[in-house]
Amino acid sequence: MPNLPAYMKEFHPRQQLAIEIMANNPGIRNNKVAEEVECTPETIQAYKRIPAFNEAVYMRYMDVSGGRLVSVVAAMIREAEKGNVQAATLVLKHYGKLEDKLTIRIESPFEKFLKMGDISDAVVVDEKMAEDIGGSFEVNTELPPRDPLNDRPRSRSYHEKKAINGATSRSFKAQHRKTRRNTAYLLRMRAEKVGLPPLKPGRQRKNIRDEWIRELRQREKAMGIK
Repeated sequence: MPNLPAYMKEFHPRQQLAIEIMANNPGIRNNKVAEEVECTPETIQAYKRIPAFNEAVYMRYMDVSGGRLVSVVAAMIREAEKGNVQAATLVLKHYGKLEDKLTIRIESPFEKFLKMGDISDAVVVDEKMAEDIGGSFEVNTELPPRDPLNDRPRSRSYHEKKAINGATSRSFKAQHRKTRRNTAYLLRMRAEKVGLPPLKPGRQRKNIRDEWIRELRQREKAMGIK
């Protein structure tokens, strides 16, 4: 076998051929390999019990599949150019142009202090020194007031959900009122065009409203208004 990889040279020719066939055809059955190698399926099964043989199959597979990556990437680029978002994402990740991980590092004041360099370079300023250099020295020891709801997480969760539901409900009701006002305004405009007296203010009974709507449509139809 020409250009034989170094890791395959320790095997005899029949095993080398079996490695090549199995690496190029993942999942191939033992009897199919045996037909190509001209041996029994039991012999192929015996080969698979050899750790070095399995490692050689894996390494040869990586060599073979690695050569296909170029065509795979080219295919993804073609799909991305056609508007395939998933293919575009894979291409950008392949070239390192897209990161889907966000790393956040939080440093303590002591870690920041250590990054200053030599501790001897640090300057400790007290209140007297701050006054001498014309600066100010303030120490804020007051803490914000504690929210008592933090002591009752279940109660806090309940109130937060209630607030969200209330805001959603108010938004829905406001939108519903706005829709009703717009509908009533459009009906009045239509009625004016055909000379139909508008409905009385306030909520009307369903049968009266339906009768008024039928009269409106009949007049619009008679006047050719669509």
